[in-house]
Amino acid sequence: MLVVGELRDKKMIHTMKDELQGMGVFAEVRHIEKEDIYFLTVETAEDLPKAQDYFRVKMGFRKPIEVDQEWVKIKELPRGPVTYAITIGCAVLYVITAYTEMGKHLQSVLFMGSPETGFLYEVSHGQLWRLITPIFVHLSILHILFNMLWFKDLGYLIENRFGKNNLFALIGISGVISNLFQYCVSGPEFGGMSGVLYGMLGFVWVYKKIHHDFEYALPARDITIMVGWLLLCLTGFLGPIANAAHAGGLFVGMLFAIYKAPEKWGHLHTKYFSLAFLFLAFTIGIEGLKLGGRYFLLLWL
Repeated sequence: MLVVGELRDKKMIHTMKDELQGMGVFAEVRHIEKEDIYFLTVETAEDLPKAQDYFRVKMGFRKPIEVDQEWVKIKELPRGPVTYAITIGCAVLYVITAYTEMGKHLQSVLFMGSPETGFLYEVSHGQLWRLITPIFVHLSILHILFNMLWFKDLGYLIENRFGKNNLFALIGISGVISNLFQYCVSGPEFGGMSGVLYGMLGFVWVYKKIHHDFEYALPARDITIMVGWLLLCLTGFLGPIANAAHAGGLFVGMLFAIYKAPEKWGHLHTKYFSLAFLFLAFTIGIEGLKLGGRYFLLLWL
């Protein structure tokens, strides 16, 4: 006998029992005369979760938040020093740029360049750091909180299972590529880790799809949200968002997973290779339509 819940209302608890039985759950009512309490019970552990959910809804209680076991497993990984250092560094940089007088000047040094100068003018004149530094710049408190929460967990996973060198490679390549795509579409004044996050998400997602023995995975719901958010942002309803950076990062992450997977090239490699290019081409095409074909790149052509 497993207790689902208790009530003092005899009529209501018997109604619950009847409704559960109508749902295929064998339920009974136990009465404790001394305390005049009625217990709703089930016989098997298999029926208990369904009965408990029903009881909560019937009583108007909020259903407990379900935690994906995939994330529980990822969050149990030890803290990676590289990921931790980058997270703290981004937080400190945000405070400086948002709350100090030197913040705007520092942002201008970390952005890809200035709208008033030529195409990649600063980079071509030796300021190579600008190719990567926009990923460390965040423009609002919600922006950095959202990005760092994702970066922390995914970074710990990649650093722990693939090593810090691969983490550096993924961050560096996805950062530079996503920055360049965004620069060509919208100009130099943008920032955020979103492109790198899409690279990390794409890497873990595709690596697991190709290498089935990998012990970590992202919940299917989060993959759907990741792709859905990319498509939703493309509509323009959410304002100016670095969609090209998202697509560029996802492109790099998926290709990096294909490269790192130990299996020989097969149909899954071809599938996700094609999908990576499709995401990128679709995003750049939609951004071009929204701009009337006037990509930032074309200002110098």
